[in-house]
Amino acid sequence: MLGGISQAATYVWSGAANNGIYGDSGNWTVNGAPNGYYPQNSKNDNAIIGQDAGTITWSSNETYFGDTNTIQIGSGSTLVCKSSIGDLNVNSITLEGNAHLVFESTNALGLGRDFTLNFGMFTASEHGSWTATDIPSLWANHQTVYFTGTLDMNSLIGSGTIELANIKSDQRDGPLTLDLSGLNIASTSQIQANVTQVTENGITKVIVNYETVPEPTTFSLGILGLGGLLLRRRRK
Repeated sequence: MLGGISQAATYVWSGAANNGIYGDSGNWTVNGAPNGYYPQNSKNDNAIIGQDAGTITWSSNETYFGDTNTIQIGSGSTLVCKSSIGDLNVNSITLEGNAHLVFESTNALGLGRDFTLNFGMFTASEHGSWTATDIPSLWANHQTVYFTGTLDMNSLIGSGTIELANIKSDQRDGPLTLDLSGLNIASTSQIQANVTQVTENGITKVIVNYETVPEPTTFSLGILGLGGLLLRRRRK
């Protein structure tokens, strides 16, 4: 802990320091006012980054990525975890709408604990993403990333692919385990979808494939209608 307050606090991003640095206390408020700290003072701290906050960088001057409970990233905002060395020590990160989480480092980046990546309610056109490719090595440290969220299938048409994660697969002290069981892909009679993890050209991806299929009931009614028409013609 960085000395000072020990109780949990909820930090809200204000961006008042105008430098986009996560580790600048001038960019955060607690109960509406700065308190001289930023979210990594306590393992119970919560951080909220609102909508359209632009790109926020976890400063490369930090030797580790904090001891934080939750981070919530609003739609239209991007959090870049960038450090010369260090581990991510966060319990869960929520990506609202089309929020983005990016890991990049000139040296190495590691996971200090298991964490949950929550995509909330997402669609094909608006969904969060986790990218971790611009790093020499990703220290998985035998940790697990739990994916949660629900695909809203009401607006889906045709077929397509939704990419939720794009991760460098050259992991060390691993492997990194991705648990996709928390992703709710609700099937309908017209849309079929499935979530899968694939590795292509050294990159691990988490993708959702969806496809529109003919509705059997409509097809059957069409046949019945055609049969009735033929029967009437024969009677004439």
